Amino acid sequence: MKTRKLTIARTSTLLLALAVVMFVVSCGNRQAKEAENTTTKEEAFKSVTKYPIPTSFEVIKLLNNAGATYILSLSNPIENVDKYIPAKSKALNLGVYGADLSYASTYQMKQETMNYLKVSKKLIDELQITSAFNVEFAQRVEKNIDNKDSLIHIISDSFYDTYEFLVNNGKDNTSILVMTGSWVEGLYITTQMAIISKNDADMIKIVANQKEPLSKLLDLMKPYSNDQDVTEIANTLKPLVDIFATINGDTLTPEQFEQINKEISLVRGAIVQ
Repeated sequence: MKTRKLTIARTSTLLLALAVVMFVVSCGNRQAKEAENTTTKEEAFKSVTKYPIPTSFEVIKLLNNAGATYILSLSNPIENVDKYIPAKSKALNLGVYGADLSYASTYQMKQETMNYLKVSKKLIDELQITSAFNVEFAQRVEKNIDNKDSLIHIISDSFYDTYEFLVNNGKDNTSILVMTGSWVEGLYITTQMAIISKNDADMIKIVANQKEPLSKLLDLMKPYSNDQDVTEIANTLKPLVDIFATINGDTLTPEQFEQINKEISLVRGAIVQ
């Protein structure tokens, strides 16, 4: 069984690499090459390894498109990174900081982007998944700090690379915790922005549309019922599942929004404290 899983993982990686290489060769210049390669990588990765939910980057981009502004105080302070000792806490907050990195880079907040890059690397090193986040990646971020589109592509890649590395190295449970932290932070930032913007309809829609990703996230956790860390976070999310179960479509009543806001604040607070 272990050999079969390893073979599947290697095959997935090979298919992804092949898809990327094919599109790199077909590009005409360096800038077009990088953009097309990244787009193809995202599509190829989703089709081959089935990254299961929207990344926080995708959620943050929706906020940006809706006209939301950047508010640093909504993100998890970088000073908190030294508080995360258990592996579960490191993994969840790697996801949180990944969302904060997405938030800062989407709004071209240069210093904040580098700060969240630094704390993300610290947690990745401590979780021993360094190969998914190497020196070259950090250098590419710094080099493209003034190029919003390139920066978005580069950091989007990091979500898929990290997920791929974890799955292919038998750390599926860790990948679920990272995804959970990222999803929680993305929803938390969105609800806070909705409040600040006085329940802007576009932002309310983004919140309502998190019903399906949450459902997929819980489905991913089911095979890990014997993993205490995964089970604990699944139980923490169940009140949110119950609230979203009352939602139909992409609109929310004021009561539904308030319930989601209250619950996601509690969940997020428990993760980052």
